[in-house]
Amino acid sequence: MKIVIACYSWKGHTRTIAKELAKKLNAAYIDIEPLGDISPLSEGIKALFGLKSAIKPPMADMKNFDHLVIATPVWSHNLPPFTRQYLSELNNCEGKQFSVLVEMGGSGADGVIGKVKKILDIKEMEFVASAVTIEKDVDSNNVDPILQGLAEKIRGTQKNE
Repeated sequence: MKIVIACYSWKGHTRTIAKELAKKLNAAYIDIEPLGDISPLSEGIKALFGLKSAIKPPMADMKNFDHLVIATPVWSHNLPPFTRQYLSELNNCEGKQFSVLVEMGGSGADGVIGKVKKILDIKEMEFVASAVTIEKDVDSNNVDPILQGLAEKIRGTQKNE
């Protein structure tokens, strides 16, 4: 199974866990990168209202992958506008699987996971699993059991070829 992890990270916590998961899964890794400078206030407001923000041209074609892991933080109890933009640009998704890895300061993960599911369900992708990490646990390097559990769930969906 070919896996790609697409990650948006502002402070680096989400990137840290996404890259660790990529190692565990021997997965491809891509950064979702904003186009231009970020204004935390205006981007937070966009997140609150479910809006999108411009990103650098991403690898958004799923034709060479079987499984997508979206790694994202929680902003204003919502998806960051950059993650939302990436999800809107995905193509060749039909019949592919996806999982969600959420990193947060304190709350909002369930809503973010639900929003990703809703967007990717429309693109005819199949949800497999999700995991949530807390910023303080990332800082103390105490997330390996969570990442290992997610990796095992994803590996458990591999089809015998």
